Amino acid sequence: MDEEIAVGDNVSVRKSTNVPLSFKGTVEKLYANSALLTITSFAEADASLVEDLKHKTVVNYKHIRKGGKAVIPPKPEENK
Repeated sequence: MDEEIAVGDNVSVRKSTNVPLSFKGTVEKLYANSALLTITSFAEADASLVEDLKHKTVVNYKHIRKGGKAVIPPKPEENK
């Protein structure tokens, strides 16, 4: 079962064609299709790339894992 994602959650991201490095991070902000993450743990070989990114990056939800499980994007807020 997929996990809900919220600001402050610790998550992991695997390297893929759309993501240049594998890392662990903390959710800072949620968007419709992606989340802003602060990079907290990464391979030493990726240090210069992480510095270039200022330790932050936006990642699509399909690349984010929480507790080893896929995450559920937040429901859009309805305007009242």
